[in-house]
Amino acid sequence: MKVLLLPSWYIPQGGQFVRHQALALQEQGIDVAILANVALPWHTYKARELDLSRYPLHPIEQDETGIPTYRYYQRPIPRMPILNIRLWARRTVKLYARYAQKHGHPDLIHVHSGTWGAYAAALIKEKWGIPYVVTEHRGMFGYKCELARRFFRPEFDEFFIKGFSHADCLIPVSDQLTARMRTYCRREVPIRVVGNIVDTRYFDCAGRTAVAHEPFRFVSVNGYYEVKGYDILLKAWDLLCDRRGDAVLTIAGENFDQAAFQQMLARCRYRHLIRLTGELPREGVKEELGKADAFVMSSRVEAAPVAILEALSSGLPIVGTDVIPGYALTEKEGIRVGVEDPQALADGMERMMKERSRYLPEALHQHAVNIAAKEHIAGQLIDIYRSVLNGELHNQAPVTVNLP
Repeated sequence: MKVLLLPSWYIPQGGQFVRHQALALQEQGIDVAILANVALPWHTYKARELDLSRYPLHPIEQDETGIPTYRYYQRPIPRMPILNIRLWARRTVKLYARYAQKHGHPDLIHVHSGTWGAYAAALIKEKWGIPYVVTEHRGMFGYKCELARRFFRPEFDEFFIKGFSHADCLIPVSDQLTARMRTYCRREVPIRVVGNIVDTRYFDCAGRTAVAHEPFRFVSVNGYYEVKGYDILLKAWDLLCDRRGDAVLTIAGENFDQAAFQQMLARCRYRHLIRLTGELPREGVKEELGKADAFVMSSRVEAAPVAILEALSSGLPIVGTDVIPGYALTEKEGIRVGVEDPQALADGMERMMKERSRYLPEALHQHAVNIAAKEHIAGQLIDIYRSVLNGELHNQAPVTVNLP
């Protein structure tokens, strides 16, 4: 089976999960390639600083960790979102034509996210008849906060409608995304829930016990973005430390040098108990998870966060908001609290400090294996691919998979 992965965003602008999935599929015997049209935002890649030898503004093909990868780097036009969508999709179709000319058409295209890879895949399907499936990662489709509701602007509707309605299967990473996705379907499109992959062999719980350190060590691994709710976490941290003086917090991720976060941090009364590591490589993330007692997530929006899966696989219990999928975080794996509620988050963190011994590392790791091991996820995806190619999915009622 020949499958082309088409991510809506990709390395260096995120999307590492696409590479992990490609490698997992390759291990199962799938002929995989990646088609990556990467938009380089001006605020990150300033004109004078852009290294054109590293990010050439013309199509390139290269082998990346054993995966044939077709790349195109483009610059969005400021304050022109609709034009940028159309240009991105048009260039993606051209990049596909270049790929197909050399390698032939794939059996199937696997799109990652409806923004805006699904729209581009619909255009490809119109022209060449290639079936496609769409994995949706964006937690915005959970539609649980004002930030998410603002994201779905009316002018985006045509792109979502075309991308989702013409798909052969929609694959949200959490069932909380399905209701909003269905609103864009103008026909019955099969939906199968399949979560994200985590390397449960690499992120293990070897040597960990349920006994907490003194002081208690919380960790959060997420970059600084509005959706991650760090303003909520810092407020909760002050509330917790007003009651308890025996906890520390490590935050790992990118963008914490931004002025908005630094201003929030300056207002945090217990900032001296917070350690910022900056963005870490995979080895650094594993090390920080290994030193912690519990993972905390204050997000306003999530789908199936890989950070949670890595923490669980490392034997860490979770204190997190209820945007985390129910199949990933039950009362056996940690404590769920409301979104945008610093008091509830502080209460949850304090409760975790008292009840940490309830959560056995081996059981948490096994839970991660059950829902996110790469062999399981790859197998579920391959089953979907085969069903699409054999014309079987449309004869089945929508179901969810990958739930324990």
